[in-house]
Amino acid sequence: MEKYHKTDIAPVEQENERDETYQAVNPQIDFTRTRNNYNIIKRQRSYTQFVNDKIEALDLPTKVRKDAVLMCSFVVGSDREFFSRLSSGEQQQFFVDCTRFFAERYGEENIISAVVHIDETTPHLHLNLIPIADGRLCAKTLFDRKELQNLQTDFHSVVGKKWNLQRGKEGSTAKHLDTAAYKLKKMSEAADQAELRADEAEKKKLIAESRQVHAERKTQQLEDRQKQLRRDTAPLQAAADVLREYNDGKRKLNKRDLPVIAAVAAKLKAENGQLEERLQISARDQHDVFNLYQKTEREKQSLQSDADVLREIREHAPDKLQEVMETVRQRKLDKYRPKPFKPSDNHWSK
Repeated sequence: MEKYHKTDIAPVEQENERDETYQAVNPQIDFTRTRNNYNIIKRQRSYTQFVNDKIEALDLPTKVRKDAVLMCSFVVGSDREFFSRLSSGEQQQFFVDCTRFFAERYGEENIISAVVHIDETTPHLHLNLIPIADGRLCAKTLFDRKELQNLQTDFHSVVGKKWNLQRGKEGSTAKHLDTAAYKLKKMSEAADQAELRADEAEKKKLIAESRQVHAERKTQQLEDRQKQLRRDTAPLQAAADVLREYNDGKRKLNKRDLPVIAAVAAKLKAENGQLEERLQISARDQHDVFNLYQKTEREKQSLQSDADVLREIREHAPDKLQEVMETVRQRKLDKYRPKPFKPSDNHWSK
């Protein structure tokens, strides 16, 4: 909660309402989303005029002191995780519940404004009210330490529990940040995030630069290769142009052209020799393949003939096939059976 004097009210209104004269110093504000901000309570007068009219209606016996607290402001919100679970309608209902709590506790007629900001890091409600009780200004009484503790407890009972929010630990020595400190903290966090994004962007930039250097190196290699090919083919191209002119009758025989033509002829002859050698190798390979094919076909026909004979025997004389198979088996056994030892005439005698 923040307390404001008369001269502080107009700047707060500019920040809360984001009017056309507002010059933002908070880098968290994304003005492309400012149009999504909305009011739950909005008066038809300025904050200052509303406060002045309200005080005048109190008919106070003495003049209001210059240092009197005329406006108390609250910032109500939660973390990003909480809002990520809510739809836009649920989010608006949450802030309506927050506003209703303050209206019932301090009087809706004393609320100056209730505006929701969507254009910062997390959605939050700015609620401003005039500290009036028993027909007089009494910010000190309404919002002393004990009352602020009660306010937090009651707010959690009415609103927090409904939305599954946890209350801060009672009696904690942790200090609550005022609005300026809260925004400064958020700005610091935003700066840290921006630095992380900058580091990531720098890494991506270095990767991109490395890829660009590699691409430029490859491009240079290709260009060098292209230049070399042009140098290598330049004589051939020149010779081809000369031959074409001779062929078209546009050029007469010139002794200076003879070396060029001879070089081309030698190169063509060498290439032709290489081609002939390749053709001979290919012809030999084809001949070997053809011979292998013929041999395979002959073996195939022989195997097919044998298979036909076996099929005929199996179909018409299966007992003969069995007899033949047994004979083959016995012959194989006889082939590999060791022969009996026969002593020779030349042997040692006792």
